[in-house]
Amino acid sequence: MRNAARSVVEAAPPDAGPAFATLDGGLGVLPEAVARASGADVRLRLPIRRIERTPGGFRLVGGPVPDPVMIAAEAVVVAAPAGKAAGLLEGLAPWAAHELAAMEYASVGIVTLAFPAPALAGLTGSGLLVPTVEGGGAVKAVTYSSRKWRHLAGHDVAIVRASVGRHREARVLHRDDTELVRLVLGQLAALAGIRAAPVAHRVTRWGGALPQYAPGHLERVRRIRADVARVPGLAVCGAA
Repeated sequence: MRNAARSVVEAAPPDAGPAFATLDGGLGVLPEAVARASGADVRLRLPIRRIERTPGGFRLVGGPVPDPVMIAAEAVVVAAPAGKAAGLLEGLAPWAAHELAAMEYASVGIVTLAFPAPALAGLTGSGLLVPTVEGGGAVKAVTYSSRKWRHLAGHDVAIVRASVGRHREARVLHRDDTELVRLVLGQLAALAGIRAAPVAHRVTRWGGALPQYAPGHLERVRRIRADVARVPGLAVCGAA
């Protein structure tokens, strides 16, 4: 596979640009555009606690417990992390809920750094991955964002994103932002030779963000979907 990937890269013309593509402004502009174009009634900060079956479809129970909000729906798509989805589906598709509750997640931190553009001038590719066997450092992946995404290229600063934290190793995320940035900078120097001082940084922590695809995961997903399919009008989707 490595040789095949190398042959594709070598066959590409020098001015082919990044191998990745996204929307102008980044993929984050898509949800707002879809919501605006659909005319949907988007309700934020309204956590749903329970989904109940009704003769005409479903009733969603959300909001504060003392003053609940009821929403009637003909169909429901549960697009939530596995643990949250398990609680919502417990009374509708109990076997699916059981399977979802068994999924493990990893927490991750993203350290975004802005460097003077020349700091990335000698780098090639769009980033790198760091297997656990190589030193066991906190950084598990690095993205040269200004090289990977065309809309971030050509500016006075270059953006680098480092992913920190591995499955069952979330202790590194307990460090404060200053210490985490210092740790990442040290590993960036060792991994990619980036030794410039950043002009800005941002640390984002996502607790339980990444579902872990253990052996048998595809069979588990099939069982979940089969159980959910027994409930007309109900569907599940998401990273899990």
